[in-house]
Amino acid sequence: MISSIGIVLSWIGFVNLATLIFSKKKNLFQTLVRVNLYIHFLLFCLLEIGLFLDDFSIYYIANHSATSTPPLYKFASLWGSLDGSILLWNFVLSIYFYLYVKYYRATTELYDIKIFAFIILFFNGFTIFSSSPFAGCIQLASLGCQDFTLLPFQDLVISDAGRGPNPLLQNHPLMAIHPPVLYLGYVGLVLPFVVATSELFNKYKDENWIKIAEKATYFPWVFLTAGISLGAAWSYEVLGWGGYWAWDPVENVSFIPWLLATAFLHSSKTQIKERTLINWNYVLACLMFLSVIFGTFITRSGVLISVHAFSNGNIGTYLLIGLLAFTSLFIFIGINNVEYFKSSKKVKNLFGRSGFFVANNIILSASALIVLIGTVYPIFYESFFERQLTMGRSFYDILVGPLLLILVYLMAFSTKVTKVNLNLKKWIIQNQNEINITLVISIISTVYFKASYKFVFAIFGSVLLSVIILKNIITRLKRTKLQGTYWTGQVSHLGIGIFTIGLILNVTQSFSNELIISAGDTVNFGDKNFTILSPYEEIKQEKNVINLPIEFDNKEKNASLNIFKNSSQQAISSPAVFRSIESDTYITIKVIDDDKFKLIFRENYGIFILWLGLATSSASFLTRVKK
Repeated sequence: MISSIGIVLSWIGFVNLATLIFSKKKNLFQTLVRVNLYIHFLLFCLLEIGLFLDDFSIYYIANHSATSTPPLYKFASLWGSLDGSILLWNFVLSIYFYLYVKYYRATTELYDIKIFAFIILFFNGFTIFSSSPFAGCIQLASLGCQDFTLLPFQDLVISDAGRGPNPLLQNHPLMAIHPPVLYLGYVGLVLPFVVATSELFNKYKDENWIKIAEKATYFPWVFLTAGISLGAAWSYEVLGWGGYWAWDPVENVSFIPWLLATAFLHSSKTQIKERTLINWNYVLACLMFLSVIFGTFITRSGVLISVHAFSNGNIGTYLLIGLLAFTSLFIFIGINNVEYFKSSKKVKNLFGRSGFFVANNIILSASALIVLIGTVYPIFYESFFERQLTMGRSFYDILVGPLLLILVYLMAFSTKVTKVNLNLKKWIIQNQNEINITLVISIISTVYFKASYKFVFAIFGSVLLSVIILKNIITRLKRTKLQGTYWTGQVSHLGIGIFTIGLILNVTQSFSNELIISAGDTVNFGDKNFTILSPYEEIKQEKNVINLPIEFDNKEKNASLNIFKNSSQQAISSPAVFRSIESDTYITIKVIDDDKFKLIFRENYGIFILWLGLATSSASFLTRVKK
């Protein structure tokens, strides 16, 4: 029953969107936009009901949920694989569609409505014609479902037991938080694309389009920042490899739009205040969305192997067609607005405010290009040479790392900068106290960690940025409330400065060791003594957990192996983490062999500082919340 209702309701939503595209009645579109939101909300709720009722007559539920799946992970199973994730994608798009019409829309024309509706229709089309999460099961597998139908009111078969979610997706509560938050950021970048293309499509252009696009970009940027941060935390807690970022291709395709969005938020200010970079802002507004389509293709097409990637589907070709269509729209509108783009003023002061924004954009865009090349090159290499190639972490660290460090210095120098060129001597005098504090902290840190001159250069820039911004915030708070666009930038930059400090400490000072030990042994690692206790097993409904208690400083934590009953995949390791402000001691089980345990010990420096920085940047939206 749920299957049929879901399929029929999906078709109603499809027809509603088609009506929005082809209708010329301006008094009708607001009603149709609300109907679109209601339909996608009902579809979301309907699939969740099916998950909690264990309706294994639905192909998606039979293959991605199980009776033994805990309630939290049943709820999160909706976005645990391709079909359900597209449903969530459409729901988030519909939310943004409604909010755009209610709060952001300025034009009286319908170009923006039609473009937005077409984008949602595009993703709806895949759901209806290819891979609906409401498809009914018509052929059973040994576990779950083998084949499905996309037609309603069919005779369906019911699986005895569901296959259950991927073990990686049911081993940490962040599974219920990270993907929706990331989608709110990822999908939200459709807003500047719609604003830019629709406004420039108008014969009578609204010069305020850049203000609307900038305003509409900020909250998706915040959600994208928070989503990437939560993903890093999830990786740190679940995968058991001791890190938070591996330059995995699927990580990369979320980082690319973040870099482009960050560039746009800076360059848009120059257009608003000085009418420069008009053509570049249009390019960025479109590239943000196009990078999202590209990232969706990478994530869901099956062209790469990744722990983050969804199971292979036939969406790859479909997404490539969409990418081509939206790129064509971007180019067509750009060509038809050449004269408008020529009206853009040139940046005169390279060392003034606009000059710093240009430098910021060059670095961020170059970083995005490097990450893009590193992501797609292995795909092309394998296609032409039939051999797999992996772009290792060193590729990104060598090329992207220095660029982002230069960016940190630029942010430090650009504080208090005006329209005129920067007076370095005056800037040094104004920030003499901050420079002295930074120098003392850098020297103490270098001596403490016995680091090299490279460490001094890196840590100096990040500490200087943090100290300068922190002083700006404290000084300004005495005169005004922590509210407004000025504060948004200050808090966000403070978070980046803090994050960079943690990142530098983590990259340069962390170390690890692999040890074979037995129960009762005391292990010395990093001047810390850890006592290994006897392992024990927990039998749960959905999994068996082998716990290895480890004691340190009168605290006991478990390193665990999670073996899920409905999965043939290998056991998932959960680390024991002893946390402090300075560093985390991260302990992972690699192998348990009789009475011997192979453990990986890793001392991760700067982790707390790193999380603090990410949390600060993500919380910068609070400065825009009006009482």
